[in-house]
Amino acid sequence: MSTRLGTMLGLIVLLALGQVSHGQTVTAVPMLDLTKFTGNWYEIARLQTKRDKVCDHDSVVLVALGDKKDSLQFVIACQTKKGFTQVRNESGKPAEKTGSGKLKVTTLWPFSRKYWVLAVDPNYDWALVGSPNHKELWVLARAGTMDTGLLANIEGKALAEGFNTAKLIATPQTRRYQIY
Repeated sequence: MSTRLGTMLGLIVLLALGQVSHGQTVTAVPMLDLTKFTGNWYEIARLQTKRDKVCDHDSVVLVALGDKKDSLQFVIACQTKKGFTQVRNESGKPAEKTGSGKLKVTTLWPFSRKYWVLAVDPNYDWALVGSPNHKELWVLARAGTMDTGLLANIEGKALAEGFNTAKLIATPQTRRYQIY
């Protein structure tokens, strides 16, 4: 009986260690300038989510400073497969007072999600945004297109953070529109 118990405990320990190695943590940028982060962003690529499945092309995000100190407003718009525009509004704020890229975003109060800015260009020309649970990821850029070498470099950053970049879907940008 004690051998059997020892074997079971050993299996539990091995399973727990396996979970730790697969449960890689995600690191947000240490400092995010909210003012520089505002403006129009084009979605270059994303991991497919249920919420974004209807989006087919021309996905853009407007980030604006909110009414309250250190708050942001997001307007996310995309063209659906049926030709309609889908728009949703979200509000966000830094998840910590440190100024890091950890954001808490709310679509419908009191429900919120964590989005972390994982990497950002020094000039804020592109950003890599994801969720700490590795289920959501976006490559955003100020321009509607991105050099393939730069995109590969950003995908490498996402891969290093533990994201499955093989599942990234490119977002075609057929129009150049901005939302204000």
